[in-house]
Amino acid sequence: MNKTGIKLQKVIDKNAKLFNMKLIRRKDYPFVFSEAEDYNLTTVLSNELFSWELQMTIGITKEGLIHIMLFMHPVIIKEKNRLSFIQFANAANMWLGSEFGRFLVNNDNDYCYECFLSQQLLDNTTELERQLFDRPFSQFRDSLTPLMQLKTGEWTVDRAIEYLNELKEKGYVYNSEYGI
Repeated sequence: MNKTGIKLQKVIDKNAKLFNMKLIRRKDYPFVFSEAEDYNLTTVLSNELFSWELQMTIGITKEGLIHIMLFMHPVIIKEKNRLSFIQFANAANMWLGSEFGRFLVNNDNDYCYECFLSQQLLDNTTELERQLFDRPFSQFRDSLTPLMQLKTGEWTVDRAIEYLNELKEKGYVYNSEYGI
């Protein structure tokens, strides 16, 4: 393993423990982006109402960028509600601020957060940890309730976006005002 791989592995190992993630080293498709070590991590994301598995892949692209993708597992999107999740992802992206990634619905109907980072961030591990772990997990945690309500069809996309906007603007939401 080269110097870059060693630095990245240290950041991953430290944060996998902090976020209670199970780390599985993968060398087979679809997790291989290059000859570098690639990782698949999994944890349970939960709040007072819901709990769902969150998976994360981290690797180095052929272009030398650190690539991360966080996604909910199993898939929560069906063809009939795909547009609602795309609209919600667009609304969630408005709140990302200094994050380098974005939310999207991919071709596999995963609701995910994807980010490409320069290897230069390995020299600033505090910012690298923020971009790889702190900020994406915080955003996913804030979105968990509206995502689950969209999944079950309990809420329209407008209601889910309203909830997220209120949470981001005020820092809290009274769930009872949303019927939960």
